[in-house]
Formats: sequence, structure tokens, C-alpha cells
Amino acid sequence: MTFDGTQKIIGRGAQAEVFLYHGFAYKVYKPTYPAEWISFEKQQQKQINKAGLCPVRYYDTDDSHIIKMDLVDGETLEVKMNRSVKDNKVHEIIGGYKLLGRAFRFVHAAAVDGLEIPHLRDTAAFGLNEEDTEKILPIIERLSAKLKNCICHLDMHFLNLMLSYKKPISEMLGYTIIDWMNARIAPPVFDYARTYVIFDEFSKEALELYKQIVLPDILTDGICESDFADAVEVCSVIRKHEKCH
Repeated sequence: MTFDGTQKIIGRGAQAEVFLYHGFAYKVYKPTYPAEWISFEKQQQKQINKAGLCPVRYYDTDDSHIIKMDLVDGETLEVKMNRSVKDNKVHEIIGGYKLLGRAFRFVHAAAVDGLEIPHLRDTAAFGLNEEDTEKILPIIERLSAKLKNCICHLDMHFLNLMLSYKKPISEMLGYTIIDWMNARIAPPVFDYARTYVIFDEFSKEALELYKQIVLPDILTDGICESDFADAVEVCSVIRKHEKCH
């Protein structure tokens, strides 16, 4: 497809740019990004729509490297949190972490029956060497047998929470969780662990607040500290591989 020049860039990632165009968002991937991965992302979004976890729908275009999406009228929680930190609004900062915790609980409470979302055990070792595969798969198997399995976002952070301009964030429907490419069926401990690894990578201060405000929630799921440490190890290995490719 060809844009008419009125498009406006509203997001940029390692593999794609997002444009506002005629009332929709268009995700434009680099030509080198595998088309089958884009197809998988669209399939993932359909399943998430089916689960009732995200209202944003994807539409095909005549270009396999461009996805048309419903536009979320709002801003990322990251933008709001940056303003709150700059203005030293402690209550808003704490509120952002509490919202993150609500988002986790919302996702993990969804029914999984009838959904075609892969289990973490089936994809976690993709591209890993033998040593890393032998390190993480037994952990995933053990925790999957021990703990309940649910939908996990596996990339939950402030950039993937959109705040509506029309509704207050105190309402459950005042935010939209986006970017479900990494979603898998797995014990929720891996979702919390993945975000732990991301915060640890980018901000020690943010990690401390995450540990104080959000992580106590895992105790309600019967997750012990050793289980969480094992899940962090798994997510660290996967994250390291992602950064190298």
C-alpha cells in the first residue's frame, strides 16, 4: 500500500514504525522482518480479542509487512509516568505500578479454553543453544506442572499499557494492553519474572518499586521465592537471546 503523505509517526520500535493514518494505526515492519512472524502476530491478536483482553483489532492490507490496527485514543503509561517522575508526584508514580499490577491480574484471570495460543514450553527454546535449552526447559516443565496455567502477556511494562484520554485509569476499562506477540500459556510467575528482568535491565529505581508494589501479588498465587528465582533465570536467558538477535 502507499500512504498519501498525511500519515504521522506515533511509535517506533526495533523492527517496525507505527503511523496514524486516516483514523487507524498502521504498523510498518522492516522489509527484512519475516512475513511469517507478522502472520503469527495477527493470529495472536485474534486469540486475545477472543479472550476479551484487548479490543484492538488487526486488519490485512495489500502489503504483507503492514498491519492496519484500530487506533487507541490515548498515551502510554510510560509517558504519564515520566511526567509524574519529573513533577515528583509520588502518588501518581505509585498509582502507575498499582495499575501494572491490575493489568497482570486482569490477564491472568481470563479463560484459556478454546484459545489457540502456544504454551511457553513449546516456543521458549527457539533459537537457543543446547546448554541454554537444557537449563530452561526443565524449569518451565516443573513450574507448569506445579502451578496453574493461564494467559501470560510476557512483555508487560509501561510502554505496553495505553491510557485512554476518555476514561480515568481508576476504571478497569481506562487502559488497553497492547503488543501481544509474546503471549503464551504458562504459569503467571513467568509474566512477573519477565517484567522483573526488563525493569532490572533499564532502571534499578523502577525495579525496587516493582518489587515493593507489584511482586507481593505473586504470593496470592502460591508462588514461593525459589519458584520466582527460577522463573527469572528462564526469562533472563530468553531475554539475552532476544537482545543478540
